[in-house]
Amino acid sequence: MVTEEEKEEISKKVSFDFEKLKGFISENEDFVKKDASAGIFSLGVLVHLVFSMQQANLGSTPFEKKLKGLHIASRDVERIYTEAVEKINQYSYQNTYKDLREFIADKLSTHKKEIEKMSNQEISFNFVCGLELGRKFKS
Repeated sequence: MVTEEEKEEISKKVSFDFEKLKGFISENEDFVKKDASAGIFSLGVLVHLVFSMQQANLGSTPFEKKLKGLHIASRDVERIYTEAVEKINQYSYQNTYKDLREFIADKLSTHKKEIEKMSNQEISFNFVCGLELGRKFKS
């Protein structure tokens, strides 16, 4: 179990700037042209933050095993989101990355039908891009 002191230290190490993410999305509309894509990309950023928390706390990233070798389908998106939020709550505080979490929840819930129509390749690509670019949004 993670202590309050450890949660405080992890929160300091794994900071995030939501405004940087919003700026990136608005500056790259050709890439993140659909709200569904923006939600999946942002989910990749959130998982990057989970990896950072786990690395800081455990020295490894066991959450990576839940990502099916980065072959992600529409049915996996909700599960990954809920499990990532659960891990953040485990390693940090309930309100950690609140703006990002609300943004993702909004995009995933209001564009569920659009996500279901996306190919697995498109979903995986958007997710992995967020995962790989996640460090750009640290504060």
